[in-house]
Amino acid sequence: MDPYGGNNPSSPRLDSNPVPQQGQPGIDVANPNTGFSPQPVVSAPIIPTPGVPQSAMQPPTMPPQTPASYAPQAMDSMGDIGLSSEPSGLTGGKGKLIAMIAIGGVLLIGLVAGAFFVGNTSGKSQGKKIADAEYQKKEADRQRQEAESDTTDTTQTEQLDLGTELVEPKYADENVEGDIGKQLTAGDGLVLKVTTIERNFKTDDPNYKLDSSKELVKVNFLMGNIAKDKTKDVTNFAFYLENSASARLTPENIAAYTDKFDTVKLDPGAQAKGSIVYLVNKDERPLKFIREQRYRFSGANREVTTKTIVNLTE
Repeated sequence: MDPYGGNNPSSPRLDSNPVPQQGQPGIDVANPNTGFSPQPVVSAPIIPTPGVPQSAMQPPTMPPQTPASYAPQAMDSMGDIGLSSEPSGLTGGKGKLIAMIAIGGVLLIGLVAGAFFVGNTSGKSQGKKIADAEYQKKEADRQRQEAESDTTDTTQTEQLDLGTELVEPKYADENVEGDIGKQLTAGDGLVLKVTTIERNFKTDDPNYKLDSSKELVKVNFLMGNIAKDKTKDVTNFAFYLENSASARLTPENIAAYTDKFDTVKLDPGAQAKGSIVYLVNKDERPLKFIREQRYRFSGANREVTTKTIVNLTE
């Protein structure tokens, strides 16, 4: 039997250098050449690992595991398993960033949609204002051009001289004739004065089409009532233009123009102004502006016609 228990002093163990303990054989540190003295036969000692307690050398006793005990346990430090400290999921940094981007996108879409709606509504409203302003400017320019082209137009301030007393009307066949600028008084009490005419009148009505062989003539006039018996209802159909062939021309159908006259109620002593546009051949002359009124006597089977004729020599 090996007196060294398998431990040959000449062949030291290769696993580690044991730490000498009291009562155990070992190398004489002070004299490393000193050999081992004979020792009693003993079982192979457990060689402790330096710095590790004896209790740690024993295999751990594992308690019985249940399915619940296999659930992941909290780590003391994320570095124990080699992971980053950045949390995962929507609650982490990346998740928050994605959520913020999504919210920002929704807000941006809302702002764009709102801006489009507001811009579209504002654009329509602004377009209407611009169109109205352009129309008003165009109308103002046209009126200014009319005033500049004819400095003799005094219909804005000129008035008829109706006298201080009203008269008894006389209903009879008569023709009262005169020229532009002359005040004419008929027997029935109607006073008429043509102040100016406008040859080659230009209309702003977009629906009106003018033939190149024709022209528009605008007649501007004043009218009043000096009859003391009753109010006179005067319409534009009481006026017509007589051309060079003695044909009657009725008022032209144009949407609107300055001082357009359709109908007016003249009380005794009242006066008003008006304008009527007619269509004639280009540069046609002579022309006559005529007011004609017929009266029928009830029970007498008799009718009379009163005419006021103005020669348009311009």
